[in-house]
Amino acid sequence: MIKTPLMLTTLTAFAFALPAHAPAHAQEQSRTKTFEGPNVSAAQTITVNPETGTATREREATNLNTGNTATSSAVRQRTEAGSTIDIVQTGPQGNARTLSGERTRTGSGSTFAGTATGRGDKTLDLASERGRDGEGNSGARQSATNSAGETVFGRSRTTTRSDGQLSTNITRSGRKPGARSPRGLGGKRPRG
Repeated sequence: MIKTPLMLTTLTAFAFALPAHAPAHAQEQSRTKTFEGPNVSAAQTITVNPETGTATREREATNLNTGNTATSSAVRQRTEAGSTIDIVQTGPQGNARTLSGERTRTGSGSTFAGTATGRGDKTLDLASERGRDGEGNSGARQSATNSAGETVFGRSRTTTRSDGQLSTNITRSGRKPGARSPRGLGGKRPRG
């Protein structure tokens, strides 16, 4: 099962955590964080090169009891009209999932188109867009479509501002009635 909303959240957080534009004279910077606990050893390295517009993030976590290792690799490349992203995550048993796509700036926001591959090589086409009108109104849409053309996840948000009041409308589609939220119980993001 592909956890598309989580992958989209990861993609969004990664894309906004890195500088979109930087002076050409800036040098490549790299930062590594490590964690050593009684049951796990983990490391993360983030490298940003403002001159080339490239940012990478490498993560590795090893269960010290079993020796199983999980890895994650992400590359973001700035383009003339936005950026591209490629993420590969490999679990402790060697199962992998990927996400790749391109974010394009528009006059009032941005669009994203990409592909996610997960368990059993199941592939989803991902699409999203968001924008503002300059008067406090905004909207966003995300969708994931399987190879049969069925929307397995869809979300649309419209926020309007009128007479000093803010109104937000969110609609979801694609999930079966009674299915758990992708964020788990209580709408909280899974940690881990």
